[in-house]
Amino acid sequence: MNDKMDFIRNMYEDGLVDKKLEEDAWADIRARRIDRLNRDRNVALYGYLVGIENAIKAIRAAELAEEGKGIPPQFVKAYAPIFEMIDDFINAGPGAIQRLKQVHKSVKNRR
Repeated sequence: MNDKMDFIRNMYEDGLVDKKLEEDAWADIRARRIDRLNRDRNVALYGYLVGIENAIKAIRAAELAEEGKGIPPQFVKAYAPIFEMIDDFINAGPGAIQRLKQVHKSVKNRR
């Protein structure tokens, strides 16, 4: 991806691009690239929890839930391993739930 950005930048600097890109346009390009990298990272990390084949659907299920929208069955099914993991904590009892909450608090504070 860096090669593409360099190619575009070189064309611009050499005067081969008729339409001048403003700094805002460059910032938009950089922001989209960062968003794509973050999304790819999230897909990989969700893959550890639900399997890489279900990662994108699980992410979409989480997004729809955050928006308060209905979640299609195929997305719920993709998220099922996470539900099962939570059920395992519930079944293990209060100590396991407390440890889960501690891990969550620790991770949340690192952001």
